[in-house]
Amino acid sequence: MVKFVKVDEGKYILDVRGYTCPYPVIYTKKALAKLNKGEILEVLTDNPPSCENVPRAAKEEGQDILSVENVERGVWKITIVKR
Repeated sequence: MVKFVKVDEGKYILDVRGYTCPYPVIYTKKALAKLNKGEILEVLTDNPPSCENVPRAAKEEGQDILSVENVERGVWKITIVKR
């Protein structure tokens, strides 16, 4: 199940572990639509292609990618700033 939670003022986490593309991209776009300019979205994924597809889709929509990092074995965190 996809989890979208506010963890701090202006910071949200979207957990799409267990989903393969295109779903992480779709859920990321939906989550970003709910954010205000300057807010941060951290996307957690365990699908390696999402590490390229999610940032590319976000950049195409004008968002800034702060980082893509391996946070534990088989799990990546993609940090995006809404523009």
